[in-house]
Amino acid sequence: MQLVTRLFLLILRSRVVLTLAGTIVLGQPSIFWAQTGQKMLVGYSSLSATQATVWLAKEAGSFLRHGLDVELIYIGTGTKLVQAIIGGDIKIGQVGGAAPIAARLRGAETKIVAVPYNTLSLSLMTQTDIRSMADLKGKRIGISRFGSNTDFGMRYLLKKHGIAEREVVLLQFGEAQAIFGALQTGAVQAGILSYPTTAAAIKRGFKELIDFSDVDLEFPNSNVTVLDRFLQTQRDVVRRFLMGFVEGIHRYKTDEPFTKRVMGKYLRVQDQAVLDETYRLFAPKMLKIPYPTPGGFRVALESLPDEPRARSAKPEEFYDDSILRALEKEGFVQRLYR
Repeated sequence: MQLVTRLFLLILRSRVVLTLAGTIVLGQPSIFWAQTGQKMLVGYSSLSATQATVWLAKEAGSFLRHGLDVELIYIGTGTKLVQAIIGGDIKIGQVGGAAPIAARLRGAETKIVAVPYNTLSLSLMTQTDIRSMADLKGKRIGISRFGSNTDFGMRYLLKKHGIAEREVVLLQFGEAQAIFGALQTGAVQAGILSYPTTAAAIKRGFKELIDFSDVDLEFPNSNVTVLDRFLQTQRDVVRRFLMGFVEGIHRYKTDEPFTKRVMGKYLRVQDQAVLDETYRLFAPKMLKIPYPTPGGFRVALESLPDEPRARSAKPEEFYDDSILRALEKEGFVQRLYR
């Protein structure tokens, strides 16, 4: 498994280098950000607006300002990224969903140090003939992966509406774009999507049956994950990373044109209407200080019914917010918003 993970990372790393080498980053030569900081490979697990903070911090030079030369690598799904973190190939990852929590329940040292987006940012999109949740009985529904945010979100809706899981067929497609493709071909009758793919689906005439932002549910949708030993032995590195990350959140909330350009680049979306709507929906919900919340972690633990320890575990076992609290006490965040 270790060898497979390393080969997987090597291939992805090569793709990132080939994509970025010699390019112009948002109007500035990439050489402008000289290789002056401590090199670090940072992963992100989803092509979603909830993960844009790490892109913004990278593109704005926030990490370099704090002495970190960050190279970003996309590893689709939180489960795969957490495996890479546990294996030591990635030191810090921006992970979607409960994968780090599930890993810790199984004995891993994963620890969450920030949660910038503390609710589900998903929509249940359906074919036009689906009028209610009851109409999904016997139908095929697309999710990204079992154990992902999309999986939890769909199972949460089924339970809430009194539909047994055996009454539907959940199919894994990997990424939101693949789920959208399955909707368009009719391979599935419904699918859980995230923005900006949701906006594209609405534009194509598919029905947004349920918007999770209306559900009012705390959940560590996007989180920054490290290992305990890295947090203990490289605490200053984690601190400097979080300083750059918090600056990325500030940029997200206060610089709409820059944020939309960055999202367009990483998401490969050029439709300005889609980017406008995505920014309008997500920027206000990004937390200025990305504190993990006990309530969000309780819901995440409830989303892992197959994990024996989930019922007795305490939320505080899975996160460490001490660096963020120190930054707030020092006035770091407050100075950004003056």
